[in-house]
Amino acid sequence: MNPDPVYQKLREISWRRPLTEAEQAELRAWLLTHPEAQAEAEADAALNTALAKLPDAPMPSNFTARVLQAIELEQAVSARPKAQPTTSWWRAFLPRLAVACVVVLGGLGLWQQQRAKQKDLTHVAREVASADLLSDPNVLTHFDEIASLTPPEASPDEALLAMSEDLMALSK
Repeated sequence: MNPDPVYQKLREISWRRPLTEAEQAELRAWLLTHPEAQAEAEADAALNTALAKLPDAPMPSNFTARVLQAIELEQAVSARPKAQPTTSWWRAFLPRLAVACVVVLGGLGLWQQQRAKQKDLTHVAREVASADLLSDPNVLTHFDEIASLTPPEASPDEALLAMSEDLMALSK
């Protein structure tokens, strides 16, 4: 729950200094309309009274030097050029993205090549399966005539074999 701005303003003033008569009257009027905040206001007043009774902390002898040093440090930090945080994420991300792209594109290329080979084999298998040449009875009836068209087996060249034997004898 957000506190009422009037009450919050009066609380903050009471933390810094005692309230004037007019401010105390305004606080009492506000507390009459908001009795649920009465306990919190009393605790706040008691705490302010207890803190006012505390002695002030002793001032160190080098207080001025420490303050000036802190100011110089703050100025040095603000004068330093700021690193751009947006450039660091893409420097780490870009190489990973490049490797991922190479892997994906290589995989797609291999898959495409495999698919093309599979299509070619399927096409050839369909042509062989649909071929009627081997099942045609005319091919089998004229088998002897087709076989006689092929040249006979080659016989060994006797003259060449004799020359190779003579060459072998000379080399010994």
